[in-house]
Amino acid sequence: MSDFIQLLLSGTAIGSLYALIALGYSLTYVVNGTLNMSQGQLVMLGGMLMYSFTSGGMPFIAALLLAGAIVGVVGIAMERLAIRKFAKDPSSVGWVLSTIAAGIIIQDVAQYFWGPDERVVASPAGENMVRIMGAGVYWKELIFIPLAALFFAGLAYFYKYSHWGLWLRATADNRTAAELMGVGTHRVVAVAYVLSGMLAGWGGAMMSTNYAVSVSIGLALGLKAISVAILAGLNNAKGIVIAGLVLGLAEVAVAQYISTDFREIIIYLVVILVLYLKPTGLFGTRMPVKV
Repeated sequence: MSDFIQLLLSGTAIGSLYALIALGYSLTYVVNGTLNMSQGQLVMLGGMLMYSFTSGGMPFIAALLLAGAIVGVVGIAMERLAIRKFAKDPSSVGWVLSTIAAGIIIQDVAQYFWGPDERVVASPAGENMVRIMGAGVYWKELIFIPLAALFFAGLAYFYKYSHWGLWLRATADNRTAAELMGVGTHRVVAVAYVLSGMLAGWGGAMMSTNYAVSVSIGLALGLKAISVAILAGLNNAKGIVIAGLVLGLAEVAVAQYISTDFREIIIYLVVILVLYLKPTGLFGTRMPVKV
């Protein structure tokens, strides 16, 4: 029983991080039909910034918020420099190459400043453990769950009740109609990329308190996060949260009961199978082509 509780808590913790990062893909896709293929490098950047800020004595929460804000600024720079020009042509996939190139640049610049070594941020929870039905779980891992839930709730509130959230939904539903109603859709897309970057930054900052981060982790994290988004359906935010939790639980279960060597193989095989059977993802719907 204790092994199951350990699996449940650890899987939920890492799954909530995957979902948080994957929501960044969904935000940009629904309003602009594009994805930032350097999202994983933005996660890495958030983790490295968190390390620098806390090492310099900045309070944990302030460092977390600032890391997300800075990565959000990088997100809007990505939209302006690597995406906007190419997204004008619906048939163009130039944004795929440009964002991949931007990710490589971010990684190389990060390596110049931080080097190749792994870093771990000292969590305010320290190395203390809590016993839950016989299972020992570190507080620094357990704290992921309420923190991620707080970010999910904040994003949901913003999306549903704020003016920008209304404009995001209007642009996602029908960009042409939104423009006719006076919505500045270019600004809306920019805000989507800011939010996407902030989610990546916060995800990386949170992750750095329990897992070693280095400048080379971006590609693997980006692939896992986009797998979550595609598995659920890029246009279904609730589905992405569910898929993130399921993927996290599955990853921990495979590592615990089969082998860590098969952890990623099985996950990606499941993604391929789901796409073969349902190309829009488990919860997604086919979106109209934006012209």
